[in-house]
Amino acid sequence: MKLLLLMGIPCMTLFGLTLEKSIDLSLEHSPLIALHSSDVRYQQILKDEATAGYQPTLDAEFGWQKLEKTSDFIFSPTHHSDIYLSYNLFNGFSDYANIRSKEADVKVSRLLRTSAVSDLKLSVTVAYANIMKAQKSIQVQTEQLKALSKQYDDTQNRYEQGVVAKDDLLLIEVEKLKAEQSLIQAKSDLRVTKNILESNIGLKLPKEEPLYDFNTSISQIQHMNILEEQMLSNRSEIKASTYKKESLLRQRDAANGSFLPKIDTKLMYQVNDQERSVGSSLIQPKDQTSVNINLSWNLYNGHRDELKRKSLLEKSFQEDYQLNLLKFTLKEQLIRGYENYVISDSAKKVAVKALKSAIENYRITSDKFAYGKIDTLTLLVSQSNLTQAKMALNNAEYDLYIAYRTIERIVGE
Repeated sequence: MKLLLLMGIPCMTLFGLTLEKSIDLSLEHSPLIALHSSDVRYQQILKDEATAGYQPTLDAEFGWQKLEKTSDFIFSPTHHSDIYLSYNLFNGFSDYANIRSKEADVKVSRLLRTSAVSDLKLSVTVAYANIMKAQKSIQVQTEQLKALSKQYDDTQNRYEQGVVAKDDLLLIEVEKLKAEQSLIQAKSDLRVTKNILESNIGLKLPKEEPLYDFNTSISQIQHMNILEEQMLSNRSEIKASTYKKESLLRQRDAANGSFLPKIDTKLMYQVNDQERSVGSSLIQPKDQTSVNINLSWNLYNGHRDELKRKSLLEKSFQEDYQLNLLKFTLKEQLIRGYENYVISDSAKKVAVKALKSAIENYRITSDKFAYGKIDTLTLLVSQSNLTQAKMALNNAEYDLYIAYRTIERIVGE
């Protein structure tokens, strides 16, 4: 059965992979997400453990002793069995504060898991978009190499007929070799980007696994000031920092409980080995039920409670510093992301216009070359410009999409 399961893992994507499916697989198999999920469960268990302070405790005990010397009131050997129910009536509200602290810790762990999920989604998106860029680069380079190969064959025939000079043939051969190398590089880039995606989704993809393209259309982003407000309101890390501070403050409240008295009650039932009497006086009953209420108050414990309060207060200050540092870091990321989006948006608009011009220029140049009005170098330059324009537009589309998704992640939507 295990072997069948292991064999089934690579086959999960044999019918083609999409961006959405890649994200789902990454969330399912990511060790980091599993770690955060485990921490959520762990913090929940600690919270449940803290609530046990409101529950009574039930204990059983057996005692046996044998003394070297006995008297009328001291017996040996003797034994007794006890069962007692204990309940804390008051301990300075420490139990309540501990529960509130653990509840805040649970919220922190859930928010950090949300942050990790968002980061992973963006990472998978970037990796998948880079694969699409690499695939389209291979397609463009293949078309370029095919066109140059045809031109080379045609020029070689014309050279053998004495129509063109050898330098024209050599010029095309150089460009053809460059195209071959560019195609090799594009295929290498695809293997690298595919490996990055595999690392993110936690699965080894079959070598010939098809990866389908996705819609790169995006919405218009908000103004910078609005984005910053949304970021400060939405980011789970900022919310987590707030709950971390709340947890620390609740721990201080729990420590304050040490300065108040504690009240405990105990109901005990004891069974002795036998009933014992001296004369007409009963010294040891066969069984006994007792109820105790105990009030205790620690007056001094070496300043441990006060030092603990001070340490938690200092830790709270540190959390404030961390929160401020986080806000500065996020604002810096937002500024960079926003500027990158603006540049990417402009680059796409330029690339669209450049491709239209390159297509028309190549059409005109090809016609002129066919009639012998221009030289081979001019044709090759035109063809190279067309190839670069196609690749630039392909890259610009995915770069803009990545920039948009990056801003979404920074803002926390």
